[in-house]
Amino acid sequence: MLAMACILPLAACGGDDEPSNAPTSRESAASSDESNPLEAAAAVVSPEPAITREERRRRAALTLLQEKLQKTKDSDDRAELLAEVAQFGTHAKTLWPEVLVGFKDEESFTRAVALETAAKVDPVGCQPLLVQGLADDETEVREKAAAAWAVAGIKELSPLLDRIPEEFEGRVQFAIMVTVDKVGEKHHVPLVAKVLGDLDSGALKPTVRFLGRNGGKEHAATIAEYLERDDVDLRILTARTLKKIGEKSKPVLTGLAAALRDDEPSVREAAIDALKGLTGQDLGYEVETEEDAEEASKAWVEWISRNT
Repeated sequence: MLAMACILPLAACGGDDEPSNAPTSRESAASSDESNPLEAAAAVVSPEPAITREERRRRAALTLLQEKLQKTKDSDDRAELLAEVAQFGTHAKTLWPEVLVGFKDEESFTRAVALETAAKVDPVGCQPLLVQGLADDETEVREKAAAAWAVAGIKELSPLLDRIPEEFEGRVQFAIMVTVDKVGEKHHVPLVAKVLGDLDSGALKPTVRFLGRNGGKEHAATIAEYLERDDVDLRILTARTLKKIGEKSKPVLTGLAAALRDDEPSVREAAIDALKGLTGQDLGYEVETEEDAEEASKAWVEWISRNT
């Protein structure tokens, strides 16, 4: 009985005879983590990425430029500083307020620089500012606004092309159409077609290149009319573009046949090359001399009359 009395207290006190089922402190912590995964994730803090030496230098340079821009009252200095800002591209987006101040400058040159800077600093958000630039009183600013459109890579071309009927400066029209040629796509052809009659001769070359690259076949007859313009390079480009487009309509072929009588040998060569390419015919005439070209033109006119 005495022996039995000694055993019972040991069992009641949790002696070595029976393993304990109570969790340890480590097991309790693990269980807590499993039941609260959000708390567990929050406990793991990701270290912030280290700032590189290049980034530190860039930030310092931009801070200095910002301070200078905020202090300067001189338009030329502001334009020079904005040009430096543009070199940092989208890294300089924090200086957008300073860009806006530059666009409000009384000097047109500074406003023009501000537009180019805007296109580089914020190519996504700069469009409203560029639209304002297109309506500026100064030709220089409108021209730069059109060019900045391409710098920003903006694909919405309606605001640009809508300016053509109201824009009487050939250099601005040229800048607009150069931008259209750079960033325009096939679905923009109808928009371009609407302004063909409003374009200055100087703006036609980028327009013809755009139509030739994007298949403006339905507008080939209009393009053929440019074979009669004073610009030699435009006439050569027109003949080559008509061949590239591949339109074989009578107005197109007739225009090319008439171009065989052009005063410039290079235009005549481009025209006869286009006629051969479009028709698959070689009537055997040369166009090196004006006499030969006259005979060639007559022969091609007769062929077109019989076959179209």
